[in-house]
Amino acid sequence: MTRPLGTVAGYDVRAAVTFRFLREAGGVRGDPIDVREAEVEPPPDDVQPLLRWVRRPDNPFEASLHAVGERYVMAIPGMGTFRIDPGEHAIEIPPDADPVRREARLWGVPAALMATTRGDLPVHAATVEVDGRALLLCGPSRFGKTTLAVGFMREGHRVLSEDLSCCRADGSAAVLPGPALLRVRRDVHDRLGPFASTSIAAEDDDRVHLSLDGRLRGTGDPVPLAGVVVLRRGAEVPELFPVAPERFIPELFTMSFGLPTDADRARSFGAVAALAGTAPMWVLDRPLRFDVLGDVVSMLIDRCLAPT
Repeated sequence: MTRPLGTVAGYDVRAAVTFRFLREAGGVRGDPIDVREAEVEPPPDDVQPLLRWVRRPDNPFEASLHAVGERYVMAIPGMGTFRIDPGEHAIEIPPDADPVRREARLWGVPAALMATTRGDLPVHAATVEVDGRALLLCGPSRFGKTTLAVGFMREGHRVLSEDLSCCRADGSAAVLPGPALLRVRRDVHDRLGPFASTSIAAEDDDRVHLSLDGRLRGTGDPVPLAGVVVLRRGAEVPELFPVAPERFIPELFTMSFGLPTDADRARSFGAVAALAGTAPMWVLDRPLRFDVLGDVVSMLIDRCLAPT
C-alpha cells in the first residue's frame, strides 16, 4: 500500500515515489489521490485533442490533452504521457522522465483536472499569503505574476501557487495551496536572488526551479481569500483601483482552467460567479520594472490586505 507523503491542491498524496514540492500535512484532511509510475501509450495522432498547448517564444510548454472514456491522457513531447482518472482518484506518470520537471507538470494540468471534478476552480494566477490571508494575482502569461510573487516572497510571505491556483468558493472563498515550487525567470533570479528558505531544484536555459523550504513551505490547509487582483502592464507609475467584481466575471472566466465542453463551461462560469461574489477585486496597472517591485508589494499589502 502506498503511503501519504504530503498535500497539494487539497489532496493527500499517496505514492511509492518521492516528491519534492508537497506541502506538509496540516489540520485539515484532504481527499486522497494515488500517484504511480506507469508506461501510458500516447493517443493516436488522428484523435482530436480536447486541448492543445503550442510552444511559443513566451511559453515553452507543449502538450495535448485527450479524453479516453472517463479518463484523460496528456502527452508532453520529450517527457511522456500522463493518465488522469478522476473517478479512481489516481494519476499515472511517465517513469523515465526527469523527476523535478515531471512533478512540476503533474501539479499543473493533471491536478487541475482532478480539482475541477471535485467542484473547485483552477485559475491562471499566482497566490500569496500575508498574515493568514490569500491574495490572488490574475493575468495571462508575461504579465508578471511570478515576479510579483517573488516580490512578496522576498518580504517573507508565503507563495501558495505560482501559475495555476486552486480556489474554493463554497461559502467563504479560500485557496488550496499548490506545490511548494516557484519557477523564476533567470533574469529575475539573477537580479533579485538568492532567496532565503529556498533551494534550487533544477535549472533550464530560461527558468530556475526553486523549492520553497522551511517557513515558506507550510501546510496544505486552505487559506481564506482576501481578494483578487487583475494584472495590467504599461502604466508609467503603479496604479491600483477597486472594481465591481460582477463586471469582471467574463475576464475571470477567461482566466479559469476548464475543458471546452458545454457542461464544463457552465460549471466554470458558475464557480467564477460564486468566487466573484465572495471576494473584493482590484485592477493593478504598473510598469514591469524591478525598481518599483517593492513599492507595488507594499501598496498591495496596505490596500488589499489591510486588517478587516
